[in-house]
Amino acid sequence: MLLMLSGAESDRPAPDGPRPLSGAAPMRWSPDAKRRYFDSRHALREEVDTLAARATEDPDQHLAELVRLHRVLTVRSAVYWENRTHLFAERVRSLFDDGVGLARRLSQHDPTDGTRTLARILIDRSTFHTAACEFGPALDDFRQALSYLGEAN
Repeated sequence: MLLMLSGAESDRPAPDGPRPLSGAAPMRWSPDAKRRYFDSRHALREEVDTLAARATEDPDQHLAELVRLHRVLTVRSAVYWENRTHLFAERVRSLFDDGVGLARRLSQHDPTDGTRTLARILIDRSTFHTAACEFGPALDDFRQALSYLGEAN
């Protein structure tokens, strides 16, 4: 739930149709809202893959948007897999790790905004590690995020 709420700021609202209630657990969403929210992961994956090539060629223009879209994909995937399988961590770990990698690139490219973004994505991964009962890595990511926030201020 915390990850979903923190990821809401990066999400862009759908232009039409039902939207999940903010703060409500997915099991309380309408069937249409669930379907729309979770089915969008496939289109997001395609968009992220397309934007990745553009971000390599022109990071000034596309890297920040790539990081934002990847975060949306990661949060939606984590929410989708959280209660569906005991393989939750295996299904989404690489998305969180890839997101941190992209945010590190952004931080090197744009130290001011990129460092804040890196801290936010490290906190996301810390939340994931906590949900997966991996408390050592969760604490490491959280401490690292706090250090970046100190540098960003």
